[in-house]
Amino acid sequence: MEKPNYPCPCGGFVKWKKEKVVQDGVDCGTLDTEVCDKCGEVYFPEESMRIVEGKLKVAGLWGVERKEVKFWKSGNSVTVRLPTELAKKLGLENARKGLIYQEGRNKLAIEF
Repeated sequence: MEKPNYPCPCGGFVKWKKEKVVQDGVDCGTLDTEVCDKCGEVYFPEESMRIVEGKLKVAGLWGVERKEVKFWKSGNSVTVRLPTELAKKLGLENARKGLIYQEGRNKLAIEF
């Protein structure tokens, strides 16, 4: 397969590398990747993307449907309810403790 370097939208150049790929916490192995030398954006060539998709499908993480949730004020806190189907899939039927933190301007991450 030809591996040309080409420009990235940021103005840098995308170069081919072999890297260990961990996507959504799933180790996908060492794969061919394309990485911008300026912004660091990582792109997957078609063959590598097929491997990543396969590993995520096996882990049940590919094509995960997004569900709408509602936030509301409750005393001094903001409350959110998880859909029953998601709570069961995650094993959260019983109350447990976890951590929540901001991962971006409009993104929250929850660990338990």
